[in-house]
Amino acid sequence: MSEMPSVETFVVPVGWKRFVLPRRSSAAASPSVKATDVTAAEALLTTFEGEARAAVDNPLTPADIAAAGRAWLAGEPAAPPLGAAAVTQAVARELQWPRLDESLALLGFWRSRRGLPFAAAAVAELAAFYPTAFTTGGAITRSVPDRDAAGYTTVLARRMAYRLRRAVVAARPGEYERVVEALAAVRGPSLAQRAVISVMAPDESGWAAEICAEATARSGLDAIKQMLLTVVDREEIATPLAGQVNPWAALRQSEVIHTFVGTLGPEAAPALAQWCDSPRQTDAQSRQKLLGMLAVIGGDQAFQALLDRRGQPYVPAALADAAARHPARAMRLMAATPDDGRLLANHLAGNRSLAAEVRPLLAAEAAARLDEAEAVLTAAETAKAASGDVPAILLDPPWQSPVERHPIVVDGLAGTGETTVVWAAGERESWADGSWAARHGGSRDWADIAGQLDNGGNPTWDAIFFFLQGPDELTRPRVGAWRPVYSYDLEDWGPELLARYEEAAAPALAEAARRTPLVGAPVLAPVAAPEVALLMAGWHARSRPIRRTAAAWFARHTTFAARALVPIAVGKRGNARTDAEAALRVLPRDEVLAAAGRYGPEAVASVEEILAVDPLTVLPKTMPVLPDWANPATLPPVRLTGDRGELPLDAVRNLITMLALSRLDAVYPGVGVVVPECEPAGLAGFGWALFEAWRAAGHPAKQNWALDALGLLGDDETVRRLAPVIRAWPGEGGHARAVTGLDVLAAIGTDVALLYLNGIARKVRFRGLKERAEEKIAELAAELGLTADELADRLVPDLGLDADGGMVLDYGRRSFTVGFDEQLKPFVTDATGRRLKALPKPGAQDDAVPAAEAYERFAALKKDVRAIAADQVRRLEEAMTAQRRWTGEDFRQFFAGHPLLRHLVRRLVWVRFDAAGAPAGGVRLAEDRSLADVTDETVTLGDDEPIGIAHPVHLGADLAAWAGVFADYEITQPFPQLARGTEPLTSERAAALTGVTVPSTRLLGLERRGWRRGAPQDAGVQGWFQRDVPGGRHLVLEISPGIAVGAVDVLGDQTVTAVFLAPASGYHRRRGDSDDRLSELDPITAAEALRDLTEVLT
Repeated sequence: MSEMPSVETFVVPVGWKRFVLPRRSSAAASPSVKATDVTAAEALLTTFEGEARAAVDNPLTPADIAAAGRAWLAGEPAAPPLGAAAVTQAVARELQWPRLDESLALLGFWRSRRGLPFAAAAVAELAAFYPTAFTTGGAITRSVPDRDAAGYTTVLARRMAYRLRRAVVAARPGEYERVVEALAAVRGPSLAQRAVISVMAPDESGWAAEICAEATARSGLDAIKQMLLTVVDREEIATPLAGQVNPWAALRQSEVIHTFVGTLGPEAAPALAQWCDSPRQTDAQSRQKLLGMLAVIGGDQAFQALLDRRGQPYVPAALADAAARHPARAMRLMAATPDDGRLLANHLAGNRSLAAEVRPLLAAEAAARLDEAEAVLTAAETAKAASGDVPAILLDPPWQSPVERHPIVVDGLAGTGETTVVWAAGERESWADGSWAARHGGSRDWADIAGQLDNGGNPTWDAIFFFLQGPDELTRPRVGAWRPVYSYDLEDWGPELLARYEEAAAPALAEAARRTPLVGAPVLAPVAAPEVALLMAGWHARSRPIRRTAAAWFARHTTFAARALVPIAVGKRGNARTDAEAALRVLPRDEVLAAAGRYGPEAVASVEEILAVDPLTVLPKTMPVLPDWANPATLPPVRLTGDRGELPLDAVRNLITMLALSRLDAVYPGVGVVVPECEPAGLAGFGWALFEAWRAAGHPAKQNWALDALGLLGDDETVRRLAPVIRAWPGEGGHARAVTGLDVLAAIGTDVALLYLNGIARKVRFRGLKERAEEKIAELAAELGLTADELADRLVPDLGLDADGGMVLDYGRRSFTVGFDEQLKPFVTDATGRRLKALPKPGAQDDAVPAAEAYERFAALKKDVRAIAADQVRRLEEAMTAQRRWTGEDFRQFFAGHPLLRHLVRRLVWVRFDAAGAPAGGVRLAEDRSLADVTDETVTLGDDEPIGIAHPVHLGADLAAWAGVFADYEITQPFPQLARGTEPLTSERAAALTGVTVPSTRLLGLERRGWRRGAPQDAGVQGWFQRDVPGGRHLVLEISPGIAVGAVDVLGDQTVTAVFLAPASGYHRRRGDSDDRLSELDPITAAEALRDLTEVLT
């Protein structure tokens, strides 16, 4: 049945009821007084009677409060509520904040001794007191009338009011009238007191309207306004009041937010909507709670508020929830809201029967949108490909016709193989050179620590220090039995521990890695041990972040892994067997069968059954359920190759299920069957639409397979679209998504994909993402036997430029030629060679098809060049300062002969080197692509002859002549080269920089110049910057007080305390050596260091 816009019945959700403060119309039975509260209150009054007497007797306590307090302490039957409030303030002052809620027991005491009206009046009197300091015997005084309800006195009064309200609103009529009379008798000018009174008696509408109006008219009064949210019951009062309340504070008081929304129901929508847009509501949890409430309360206003914010984070999930609760309303309002139609079509796909009921309620334009959505769905439901052309797996997927397995169980087999540590070349030496002990320290009372370990103790920090630094005669007999209870920094101390003790340390490290697998798994890379094999199998099967590490371990210890896992894989059913089976399937078949042969014929038979399982039938216990946003009817069609038509919707749905089963490093095999049958560009577009639908749904983590799918289906256009999204995600709280995005670029694997990946590795705002991108590039380079820099040389695309480094854009009757300036910015010239401001748009006189293609090609060229130009300029400058060398052959292939980079190469001076590594003269790339020296004589460069980008230090006496050549030819350089300074960083110049104080944010400029902040120390403070220099060393800039991680400027300005050279593995804080060793820097490194420090510090 369709829902009319004006009809709404709101029911408070069950989960809210314990927080919602009732009114008389919704009150349950009055809560009884608990005997335990009375007993606790009596104990408090007895304990603090002396302190209470001192307070009421204080000369600064007003006479009426003092008299009332003494009367209450004396137990006089006629003692007024003011006396009870005064004593309560004195008691609360002694309890202080951590025990303040103990005072709530006094409510039961008051009710049991003097009744509910007295208790309500006492709370009201308490709210009017000034919260003096927590000093015994301090005066009890009234607050100024317009003071906010802040401080322990009014906080306690507010908490008492929330609790007592349930009794007040549930009171019988006669008793309720007496409560109101008692409150009226004490109600004075204090705003805090009047707010507390209205909290307890919200149905007194006159009082409520008066205090709400007065509070709303004033600025500040945050605590009072938050309280009043539990009082208002009409939208016209609630919305202005809520607009002055900090939503972050309101959301953290369960009684406030749930009472406010539970009382108003759909009328709370405007307030919730304005809170969603408030700059004071910044955290994800607050936003999700507000949106969830909008989804729950119903009503047109609430749904429209969500609809209007549909592109904002977390809204799509709330919108889907609201649409599921009220589908007819959702269809009506979606149809009335102009957009691309996908949201309406998605909703309509699951609610086709409602269309006929909703259509009469719609205006003409809205009805047209509904009809259009229906037409889209109807068209999508018409399959255009013959069933014989559709891949069979999409017509009858394995999850619809599961194959029953008959695994063979061979229980009781014992694994073979002793624990060994297998080191790669130089690995042990590198791991042994750790700095954890130097940075963290620990007790050197070796005998005491050994004694603690022998007696069952396990000193966390000192135990690690003991095993890293202690003498062999004490540590080696104990390391095998030691199990660390402290696994923080495992990635720092674990490698050093393994390098020292090898096999003996394996049990300790395996246990630590089990608790912290993300950092612990890499530490186990050299360890071949049965328990490590099972850990790696489990991580490979179930832990996406560690799967790659586990795969590398299997490749490193293949034979051992097979022998260790066969007994588990053929043993009793359970998670361990499942993990072991999956691991055996990724190992070489001959290795697995050979390992099984060691355990007998039954084991071989069982393993053969495991390996014979069709990978297409290996499915999770619970199949993924496709979300509404992945509706095939609202996604672009998937076309088969060879003009065989489009996949029918059911086939597309099965394709999406395959994607949901896949991860980049664990792809469901069916994907490999289907992808070759589909048109690549259309499939990439389909994948992007699926990804965009996932983004629009708020990036639900359980469906992040939509991001992985880009790596399986994407192309170069996918890369161009995805790269800026990856760069932005960390700033939106999406670091993990961004890291996965790097894996997607690597999985796409084209030159353009790797180029964009390398661009992120070289420059991105977010350090964590940059480091992960650097790691990814290093991994790819290592697979090719290259360094990261060598890989970067090979990743620069030619972008379709011709052999001369240009591009002709053919419009038919006219054409244009593309060129590049010193920053690689593309420009065009006409047939006369005149440079144009921009490429003209195709006109009526041009050939339509080639002109449009040429225009689009230049737009794509600009986009690609814009993505890489600045990085290429920066890369060449860094190559100069790092003194990189290339062979003549590589120079010609990757630089002089590269269609794009040639435009930069010819604007720089290069330098040849002799066999001893000394500069042998500068050269430049001439217009005819030959090499010329400073006199313009042609120079021949041998294939094996080293060449690099010249630093002014290399050019010596020829520097001025080279500057003259570039001036004569009017060659503009892409970065300062010939005009660069050559003065070195010396001890004297370093001393001049010591003591310089600058803002912390200015020091961050060093990071753009290749410096890095040091490792965080105590309290997360980074006390130095470091830069890699030749010889495996660091140039260190020590600062004080240091930079706090995550809060760059919180510690104030930074003062330079030292500049020195140190071993790369050393601890760079509190240096004891007085020699700065700066004289050991080579001239170019010293000059560049001085340039960096001078530019940033002065």
